[in-house]
Amino acid sequence: MERSIENTWKQGFLKSDALVAPKINDIYNRKSMHMIEKFEKMFKINIWGIIIGSSLLFVVATLAGALLAGSLMLIMMFYVAYTAYLELKSLEKLDKGQSSYAFLKSFKDWIDRSTERYGNMYRFVYPAMILLFYFGMWFSDIFTPMREKVMESTSDLIFGLHTYTTLVIIICAGAMSVFSKAIHKEDVKTIYGKILDKLDRAIDEMEELQK
Repeated sequence: MERSIENTWKQGFLKSDALVAPKINDIYNRKSMHMIEKFEKMFKINIWGIIIGSSLLFVVATLAGALLAGSLMLIMMFYVAYTAYLELKSLEKLDKGQSSYAFLKSFKDWIDRSTERYGNMYRFVYPAMILLFYFGMWFSDIFTPMREKVMESTSDLIFGLHTYTTLVIIICAGAMSVFSKAIHKEDVKTIYGKILDKLDRAIDEMEELQK
């Protein structure tokens, strides 16, 4: 009898077309939909944050006389936003007709793949941001008095840049490239941590029923 009840609960949780335990099945279906809808909403906000933030940075860079650096930064961040948009579209294509368990597993797999892809992309984006900011600031119109003062006070220059400062910046950019995946994973946890925790708990609960 006890084994029969356990099987009934498993079917209700794990099969989308199950006629048993319909209330339990409906709860998990609604929970799954709510989870992914909240994630999609936050993901869209993140995309718009990238677009608006990079646009404002472009305006500031232009006003400071760093049009080239600002333009390159804008193009790069718009590309990041575009890839995020494509990721969101691929998320929307997940089969919502499958069981709650299969759907949440697919969702988790999507998150893992997306995090891995972005980690690889940020190996170039993070150091590029640092270098563009440094070069843009150094050669900007607003920084001209400071640049001239440095050039008058030292001969440690390379292509008009202070040698040791430039080396430090390049080392920092290299370090950001090396640790980009770890940094991005922490960013994901910070932004989406609560949703990811709920996702893991829901999957664990369903998998516990299979034992």
